[in-house]
Amino acid sequence: MLHKKLSFIKEPAANPHEGPVYRNTRSKEGLVTSPIDGITTLYEVFEYATRTFADQKLMAYRTVLDIIEEDKWVTKTVAGKQEKQKKTWRYFKLSEYHWYTGKEVRAIIGEIGSGLRKLGVTKEENVSIYAPTSAEWQLFAQGCFHQGIAITTAYDTLGDEGLCHALNQCEVSYIFIKSELFANLARVAPNTEKLSHAIYFGDLTEEAQNHIKTIRETKPGFKVHSFEELREIGRQNPSDPSPPLPSDMACIMYTSGSTGAPKGVKLTHANMVATLGGAYRVLKPFAEPGDCLLSYLPLAHVLQLMVECVLYSLGVQIGYGTPRTLTNQSVRDCLGDMCEFKPTLLVGVPQVWDTIRKGVLSTVNNSSPLVRNIFHIAYYAKLWLKKYGLPTGLLDRIVFKKIQAQTGGRLRMALSGGAGISQDSQEFLSTTLCPIIQGYGMTETSGIIALMDPSCLSLRKVGPPLPSVEVKLVDVPDTEYKASEGRGEIWARGAGITSGYYKQDDLTKEVLTEDGWFQTGDIGEWQSDGQLMLIDRKKNLVKLAHGEYIALEKLESVYKTALLVGNICVYADGEQTRPVALVVPDPKGLLRYAENNGLLQKLNTTDHEHDLEHLAQLPEVHAAVLKSCAEAARQNSLSAIEQLQDIYVVPGEWNSENSMLTPAQKLNRNVVVKEYMPQINKMYGK
Repeated sequence: MLHKKLSFIKEPAANPHEGPVYRNTRSKEGLVTSPIDGITTLYEVFEYATRTFADQKLMAYRTVLDIIEEDKWVTKTVAGKQEKQKKTWRYFKLSEYHWYTGKEVRAIIGEIGSGLRKLGVTKEENVSIYAPTSAEWQLFAQGCFHQGIAITTAYDTLGDEGLCHALNQCEVSYIFIKSELFANLARVAPNTEKLSHAIYFGDLTEEAQNHIKTIRETKPGFKVHSFEELREIGRQNPSDPSPPLPSDMACIMYTSGSTGAPKGVKLTHANMVATLGGAYRVLKPFAEPGDCLLSYLPLAHVLQLMVECVLYSLGVQIGYGTPRTLTNQSVRDCLGDMCEFKPTLLVGVPQVWDTIRKGVLSTVNNSSPLVRNIFHIAYYAKLWLKKYGLPTGLLDRIVFKKIQAQTGGRLRMALSGGAGISQDSQEFLSTTLCPIIQGYGMTETSGIIALMDPSCLSLRKVGPPLPSVEVKLVDVPDTEYKASEGRGEIWARGAGITSGYYKQDDLTKEVLTEDGWFQTGDIGEWQSDGQLMLIDRKKNLVKLAHGEYIALEKLESVYKTALLVGNICVYADGEQTRPVALVVPDPKGLLRYAENNGLLQKLNTTDHEHDLEHLAQLPEVHAAVLKSCAEAARQNSLSAIEQLQDIYVVPGEWNSENSMLTPAQKLNRNVVVKEYMPQINKMYGK
């Protein structure tokens, strides 16, 4: 099958240590700087969207009708002894989706902007948004842009130290917050320098009110307004828009801080609109009337924010959900967000796709032999039909319908970002669920450097350069990655690239060259069709004792496909010949394995569902997880030096609360390695 070339050489290599400069074939006349002529700021993006689609349903949200609490007794090991403890699970009963038309969205944005102006917020302010993804998050951000006010973002899972750093560095006086986060704010408020106002959304519970009182103990003049009060102030005191200039700051977006204090990335309206324009050119031919996106990933992550802005400008309807209420299992007396909203488009990170794939395979593997055979025959038949462009609707209706129903039954395309998706998960879900395209980028590049063309779906690749970006590869010293051979560190340049880190000129100079190239630190490889393929982070390349390099993130992507693996940290000692790994087992997969192999009877507990930490310590589980990893290595043709020497099965979970994951849910490698160094040393026989 012939594939079209998706990028071209704009400039030859400048020297022997650099490769040629590539651009997307859509940008032969020049790099894209805007989605539509005349649009130069994010304020103008929403002006265009809400006027063009004024009478169309544009934004949807749900409300909490009730919170159902269910108590369960769990067995915990305390000081070496097993104890029964009562734990309360909270489930949500939610309304159906309520809609705002484009005209209503525009009116609300005007109310917010006017309200902020009446409260005294000026263009010199940096207003912080510290809240989970929601309609209110997006509306408030656009209300700020209505008055030319820059926003700063903080993940709602950001730790106290990181939150305090972000608030002080940006000299924040005003913060937009979800009411349930007042507890966190109360802990950091005494250490903030200028914080004086909060605008909240959500129910102001008695607990939240007590936290506000705590804040006022150290900040007596601390003022609080609800989201509804802000809108009412705006309605009573309407103001004309005071739009930003393209060169004005739109957002100081804080990274998740995996290597120290979070960095504030400066993004102007021109930066973000250029990247938006590049993505608009790629996705516009594939947008269909009635398309709708379910938004649940953090809007504090630049990829989600940019995707929403692109899709709103295309008239795509967006409904907001939460990770806690996505599925039917996590709610009561209603449907989960997926089944209620029935999206046609979805954005996810590799962890989401790996979890879906493992869930499907686990169900299939525990079915009858007849069902298993039918599934696998249908799967490989669909792969063959897709290869030759033949219709697959019959197989979808008969075999894959139940899988597709889990996401609402209408999903037709999904985007994976944040990190590289494994080939196994991409191929499996593109066959059983919907086509999954990949994108690649960083906060410093306004979210996107490369984006796969939906008409050229391929595995492992992240697409050609965005039409707003040009890319070249540069040698990685002391490694086999040579730009002359099409492999090296990815450098990107274009209007979407940041001018640097807020108040951190020294760090800016480390990543930006004088002629505007941003050094990503990622290793890439050009493919014959002009697409990029990611290999690893430069800092995660490890030279083993025999002198050969292995790429840790690449290996983690492979081993995460193992059915018994939930999360993994691969570690390599330069004095050794093979890596080892810390493995958090997949809870459902491990429990099912334990049930099928009679391991639960070995545990002196009646609460098997919550006894994963005991299972993790069994030698049989260690052997099974190691075998599962070895099978993933075999299926992905890993070399001998990439295969694990040993593993440690972690008796617990990794999350942002215990700092094992960043707020963006990426592996916090330095913290994990430090925590488990005794186990790593033991695996290496030290």
